[in-house]
Amino acid sequence: MLEKIKNALFRFMNGRYGTDALNNFLLFASLAVLLVNTLTFKSVFLGLLGDVLIFASLFRTLSRNLWKRQKENIKFMELTRPVRSAFSLIKKNASDKEHKYFSCPHCHQTVRVPRGHGKIEITCPRCKTTFERKS
Repeated sequence: MLEKIKNALFRFMNGRYGTDALNNFLLFASLAVLLVNTLTFKSVFLGLLGDVLIFASLFRTLSRNLWKRQKENIKFMELTRPVRSAFSLIKKNASDKEHKYFSCPHCHQTVRVPRGHGKIEITCPRCKTTFERKS
């Protein structure tokens, strides 16, 4: 019985886009909006906004227009790259106690240097730009 349901779900999703980073963002944003609306504001507008975000996420997941959904996700990833890079540097600096990570001001390459050497001059391996930072 469980195998039949599983196969039916596979057949239904065959040729559909599925989920990606933009879908995850839409889903979590809708849940956040609905939670805030339920706990504090109880606004019709916020409730409607949460519903629209959930609908957009479901629409993208079940869409058969793969090319268009991929283009939307690529655009979303390009727009969120600075934020994701900043969080990546914070995570690396918090987890690695022997090295410090910096972003090159010119090309944004991540550069790793040893901790505890004071103010040092760093040369980017990609673009050869030099910049000073405290390690």
